[in-house]
Amino acid sequence: MSDTSNDVDDLPPPTAPNSMPFSMRAFATAENANRIANRLASYIRLISRFIDLSRLDGVTVAYDYDAALAELDRGVEGLRTLTRSNDDQLIGIGRAPAVIREGVVKVHIVLNGPYVEGIEKDDSSEPCEEFASALYLLAHECAHVQVTTDKDRAFPNTILQHAISSYEKAIFTQVNEACWEEYAACRLSAIFGHGRLAQYEEGLRGVLSVARERAAKAREAFWEHGDLNRAVAEVGPPLAQPLRLAAYVLGHIDGLSDDTTITAETRQALAEAGYTDFFDDLATALRSLWNDRHDWNNLSQFDVIGNVARDAFWSGGLLIRPAANDGATIHVWEPEEITPAALGLERSWATEDCENGSER
Repeated sequence: MSDTSNDVDDLPPPTAPNSMPFSMRAFATAENANRIANRLASYIRLISRFIDLSRLDGVTVAYDYDAALAELDRGVEGLRTLTRSNDDQLIGIGRAPAVIREGVVKVHIVLNGPYVEGIEKDDSSEPCEEFASALYLLAHECAHVQVTTDKDRAFPNTILQHAISSYEKAIFTQVNEACWEEYAACRLSAIFGHGRLAQYEEGLRGVLSVARERAAKAREAFWEHGDLNRAVAEVGPPLAQPLRLAAYVLGHIDGLSDDTTITAETRQALAEAGYTDFFDDLATALRSLWNDRHDWNNLSQFDVIGNVARDAFWSGGLLIRPAANDGATIHVWEPEEITPAALGLERSWATEDCENGSER
């Protein structure tokens, strides 16, 4: 963390609410729960001098993390049950979902208990990785509070209150939101996470190494089952995942405000996976949105992210375009065997529909 934290009096006033509800789930003893809650609260107050936490709803720390996510009251009926990332590439340890309380969009932080235990190890005279990891996890999730707050102020009555009816738009809105939210959160919390970049780059290299192979297997399965909905659900995610992990890397780099860049190893992984241009285009899109964040006026401004995803999908044999009645025109092909041009498909994201396609 920055050395400025040593002189708290010189920092802006805290923005966290005076009362911060804590829910400490499945702790061994009430004493342990109270001790960690108090320590977390003190660091949240510190973090809130750097990050706007005025819309913090509360904090849940759970050893039954999956149950805590599933049971969180978000103030809106009919929402999809919250889950964490949990596969061979990513394991979720914290989330900051939006909730609605008395008509106001707020954010509730949910943390996986074992990963915040290190917050108590702040009195060591030697650097402590467990403490550093716990503090950064907390700061990153706190950053999501500001990210959501900023978006709600720019686009009121949208978060958790506006359903997207278009099948095609819903797909790319998910990519837009995932990439933007992680980029902005990483940028805001970078000062609390010096040394985290190596972990983010490792995660990016991990998904890059399997993206093409997994997309290819999903395309191969499509030729057997012929289900376009399933093709979108199985071909798209492995091609979009490197963009989300790249957003973490880019946000952290930009938040450090120095000449830090990605390593040669990561640049090579991008090249080998065919993602160099997508990474650079995503960087341009995210930085543009950040620079214009005080002048947002339309959610369509975030489509610059979705267009990078369209390019990534295109390169992986998947084309999704809007169609009549909020549907979508979808094409799947094998990039190694046939070019989109041979199928009569133009690479133009402005086109509302396309010929010779299968339509959902």
